[in-house]
Amino acid sequence: MKKMMKRMLCALFVCTCIALSAIGAADIAIADRVYLLPDGTTDAPAFARIDYSQGQSKATATVFGIPLKKTDVSELKSARVIPGGQSFGVRLGIRGAIVSGVGTVVTDNGACSPGKDAGLRVNDLITCVNGDEIDNSEGFISAVRDSGGKALDIKYKRGKAEIETKLLPVSDESGVYKAGVWVKDTVAGIGTLTYVTEDGEFGGLGHGICDPLTGEALPFERGEIFDAHITGVKRGRSGDPGELCGYFGKDRKGDVRLNTDTGVFGKMSAIPDGTPIGIALKNKVKEGNVKILCTVDGEGVREYDAQITCILSRESDTKNFIVRITDKELLAKTGGIVQGMSGSPIIRNGMLVGAITHVLVNDPTRGYGIFIENMLKYSE
Repeated sequence: MKKMMKRMLCALFVCTCIALSAIGAADIAIADRVYLLPDGTTDAPAFARIDYSQGQSKATATVFGIPLKKTDVSELKSARVIPGGQSFGVRLGIRGAIVSGVGTVVTDNGACSPGKDAGLRVNDLITCVNGDEIDNSEGFISAVRDSGGKALDIKYKRGKAEIETKLLPVSDESGVYKAGVWVKDTVAGIGTLTYVTEDGEFGGLGHGICDPLTGEALPFERGEIFDAHITGVKRGRSGDPGELCGYFGKDRKGDVRLNTDTGVFGKMSAIPDGTPIGIALKNKVKEGNVKILCTVDGEGVREYDAQITCILSRESDTKNFIVRITDKELLAKTGGIVQGMSGSPIIRNGMLVGAITHVLVNDPTRGYGIFIENMLKYSE
């Protein structure tokens, strides 16, 4: 009898340990924020029950009938979206003046470089001259032109650092004061549209337009999107990423509202043609064969074969999985993933699962992908 009692107690102890371990693992597996589709589907693990009332910001995660934790809830309003694949141009207006080049000024006494002497470099962001904020490149050019040859107190940003310096403009041979600094107040590039919701909200790129020094998404004052016309491809090779070559169309197609680590987002002027499809939350995405949509020539959006070869992280906001291009036609045209394909939708079993973001420089046939729910949360 004592032996049987001892065995029962041991079995109870083992079961308790297993249950506690499972609950502990469940606590870790359930994120602090759960995303919810209109049909009630969530990205919580299958073993967890999410007790939630519409409109609330919190929910209770229950495992084995035990209320385990409180979690934040975000409702994704779009269960179906129109997949993209179109190349589009993005232009962001930056507050300040970005240094795009530092050169010389030819004066009556020879050539000199005031900008270089002041320590300015390409990609520095000039924000203030003599205590006055600089709104755009013309503000800086006017301040230099009207300086009368007097030194200017300059404030600028280099990455996260804020730096002060003095800039001494010089008169060129025609008598105009210059600094030997070329500036701009916009950044622009070509990428791929990922999706459009049925009310015109769009997402694209799968990554932000970033400060080249910090890698962080650039803040901006205004943003627009345009059609992009692809005229050619520079093929990608190991160690040398390729790119799509093209130009912007004339007509603005929408406004950019956000520039984030997971893409650019905004509102289209008109909803493009296309059939809406469902989206797959990250807990449903698996390795296997997929299709990607992209534009790499003048023939418009085409479908190509690819594979999700490895899930890297279901918790990270970016770089969630590895995608490999397997389509022979696309490999022949581009060598794999090239710049400008960022944002290309990834579709599996008729569902939008994510987008291509970055190429792996040493293997252009492979690149990173992002889960679509990490983009859609900005279209709430």
